Amino acid sequence: MAEGLAIGFANGVLGKLGEIVAKRVLNEASLLLNFRKDFQWLQKKFKDISGYLEYADEQSGLNVSVKRWLVEVSDIALDAQDIIDECAVEPLYTTPTQSYVCRWRELVFRYKMGKRIKDLKDRTSSTIQKAQELNLVHQILHSSHHSTSSSERGAELKRSSTLESDSRVVAMDDKVEEIERLLEEPEIGVVAVVGIGGLGKTFLLQHVYNRAKQRYEHSAWISVSRTCSLRTLLCDLASHINLQIDSGVSDVRAAELIHRQLEGRRCLIVLDDLWSSSVQGDLIQRLGLPTSSNNQCKVMVTTRSRDVAAKMGAHIYEMQQLSKVDSWNLFCLFAFPDSKENRPPQYLESLAQQIVEECGRLPLVVKTVAASMARSSALGVWESKVRQLKDLGGADDCTMQILKLSYDSLPSNLKSCFAYFSFFPEDTEIYFTRAKDTEDIHQDYLIYLWIAEGFIPHENGKELWEIGLNYLHQLVDLCLVEVNIALSCYTLHDLLHDMVINISREHNCEFHLPSQDSSCRRLLLGKKGINNGEISESPLHRQRFLRTISLSQNPEITSIPEHLFDRLRVLRVLDFSRTAISALPKCVGNLKLLKVLNLSQTEIREVPDCVRRLKSLEYLDVSGCTSLQCLPDWIGELKSLSYIEISYCTKNLYSNMPKGISGLSSLRTLRSHPFPLFTEENELLNVEDVGNLINLQEISFSLEDERALRSIQDKYVLEHLKKMRIMYVENNIPPRECDIKESSLPAFPEKMNVMKDLQQLMLARFSVPSWICGMVSLTELTLWKCSDYPSLQNIPNLQSLVLGKDSRCRELPEKFGESGGFPKLVRLLITDFSRLKELPVLEEGAMQRLEVLSIGNCPRVKKVPKGLERLRRLKRIEVEEVSGELEERLREGGEDWSKIKVNNPRIQIDVDY
Repeated sequence: MAEGLAIGFANGVLGKLGEIVAKRVLNEASLLLNFRKDFQWLQKKFKDISGYLEYADEQSGLNVSVKRWLVEVSDIALDAQDIIDECAVEPLYTTPTQSYVCRWRELVFRYKMGKRIKDLKDRTSSTIQKAQELNLVHQILHSSHHSTSSSERGAELKRSSTLESDSRVVAMDDKVEEIERLLEEPEIGVVAVVGIGGLGKTFLLQHVYNRAKQRYEHSAWISVSRTCSLRTLLCDLASHINLQIDSGVSDVRAAELIHRQLEGRRCLIVLDDLWSSSVQGDLIQRLGLPTSSNNQCKVMVTTRSRDVAAKMGAHIYEMQQLSKVDSWNLFCLFAFPDSKENRPPQYLESLAQQIVEECGRLPLVVKTVAASMARSSALGVWESKVRQLKDLGGADDCTMQILKLSYDSLPSNLKSCFAYFSFFPEDTEIYFTRAKDTEDIHQDYLIYLWIAEGFIPHENGKELWEIGLNYLHQLVDLCLVEVNIALSCYTLHDLLHDMVINISREHNCEFHLPSQDSSCRRLLLGKKGINNGEISESPLHRQRFLRTISLSQNPEITSIPEHLFDRLRVLRVLDFSRTAISALPKCVGNLKLLKVLNLSQTEIREVPDCVRRLKSLEYLDVSGCTSLQCLPDWIGELKSLSYIEISYCTKNLYSNMPKGISGLSSLRTLRSHPFPLFTEENELLNVEDVGNLINLQEISFSLEDERALRSIQDKYVLEHLKKMRIMYVENNIPPRECDIKESSLPAFPEKMNVMKDLQQLMLARFSVPSWICGMVSLTELTLWKCSDYPSLQNIPNLQSLVLGKDSRCRELPEKFGESGGFPKLVRLLITDFSRLKELPVLEEGAMQRLEVLSIGNCPRVKKVPKGLERLRRLKRIEVEEVSGELEERLREGGEDWSKIKVNNPRIQIDVDY
């Protein structure tokens, strides 16, 4: 299943070789110069190989020899990439002196590299000869770019988001109501939704859970998966119900503590994706869940096994396949999103109906195949798809094979990127907004992993990160990656996760510690329950071709063997996140090609000195390291560093940001809690230093004095803030005596409007300037403890607005509700307005795209804004800590509830009592 990856690897090497031959990556000190003729020869031969690849990929399923040939090509391409990268980075580890030692070192390196290149050339020649012996057709190469423009990318994500939400309501409402009725039955404690993979069991319970959880004192959504341990489930459940379980507490005792916490209280627990291997005995009892008839604890379960449901004594709700009508409607929604009423042209209708029939009425399969067809209206393509699906009709794993067709149709670069989702354990959520807590995985991490592996090709004038984000959006658009709008995250369906695991396995990727004789390129051991002894006893140190190691989420790992990485010279990704290590072995400093180092949520007390030698390092994450007191000043020596994550660390760390950061000219993201920017010259990062970060696009800082506020407007500093995309600025300037009144806040500097690309802005304790309304790229705005809200309704592309912690505001500007105001706003959150009495009246045509309205801790607000009932896209109203009058009006049958439900019966109204 991984044959298509060979094309991507070969094209990636061709791109690198092309840059070398064209001298775009050469300089006088580069060792690449010594082998330029060899690289010219390899470029020519790789062009020949690429000519065979597309035809070979098509034949690989029919011919085992061709399949083996493609694996050989992949290995050669990866080895070539390693050689090029090692030659490029070696000069960074040598001094410019002509000493005997340095000269000898270079000669030894050239000798060894020359032998490796000769071996690579011999293998390349042999591979071309084999292609000819296999009678592979050599095709003329055409340049093909599968990326899209920024505007197209935005349209894709917007369309995907709309389709994601629309698809959930296809034949869903009746099922949601059935489950809700079952939860109200006093004798039913456990409801199990049972059915084969791809039916939408999780989607169904997400709807029920989101609608019902506000009616319970405690609620928890727990993703189980097939390899999850009882201990992990107990800890996850405890964290959701505000219960601390110490490491020394036994599982039995932990279950007793959970039972005591929940007994007699209304609680709603979801156990998603239970497998028979996850369940030993009565899992409900082992988790301490009080589900007997005299308790008010309700448990909902999704599982593919009736036996699993029966073991729990659950009421079984059998999930059925879609009806023919619903299957057709869902297919058309994704296959013809831009046509009138989402219907096919007449010449494709019969073929579309045949495809729907072959998809087996499984929602996942229907929408994935439909999305893959949306890119073409050619009759021949649709006829070919019908033939492919009919050929698979009798296969035992028909569903997986149909999903595989969507993978096969991907461009080569997207194949590599999609397969790399196997890096993350099952049920991982990847967030596309700023992290909410230390366990969140952000989309940036995924994209930097792709970059480290060489999956993202260079395109003229574009950043690799932007291209990677484009790829992610394309995978969303093809329904291979799902978007959860409510949680602002991406997820992968478990069937598709199984598929990428299989793809990765066939391409030298291991998910268990390697044996004595094995050889692999990627070792993904996240969440595998591995401990120190297993690592020490394994032959891991012999895997010299390893490019990626993930030991993430193995809390029993407390140390790493000292010589583990001595021979892993081509390692590019190292993930120790959520382990208990407190130090790194010094041999990590030998990893010259390492680009990604993830130490988040570990016990490290300092960034070790060995990291100083990682000249290729681009991504460093130490977020959630609560023992880490500071960053080293030498961090400025890591000239390739593009991303630093230091959120959720100690306050001392943010108070002592080293000046060395100012030397990171490649730094793109400095993700942290706000750290103080002063103006005096010392060993800490100051305002002028920020001006040296010429590529910086994300930063959070606080201004501590008037001079800092003036300095941030300096022409030199502003010039280098033009690229900013995400910024958090907090005003900590002590008020002057004449401005002691809380209402006197400094204005956010007008000169900051040079940041034309700003997408997310968070301000704290500022008077909001009117010029902010002209920021056309701004999509997310958070105003915390601010004042003087100008005409925010005129910000053209604003999608999310958060207003919080204003103890002075009695009323918001009336223009907030004017017709045409907030044309693209999707989410409005107003919280902690202690004096606010009412919300502006919404005129006809105001906030037409609003989907979520949230009001929290506004005790004087007595009713929702007039005109809210006209918002047809509104899906959710959330209120918490509001007046009793507003609660009454929004309760079922209340005045506002009835008015809104008449016009929008599907809306969800959550009132926290």
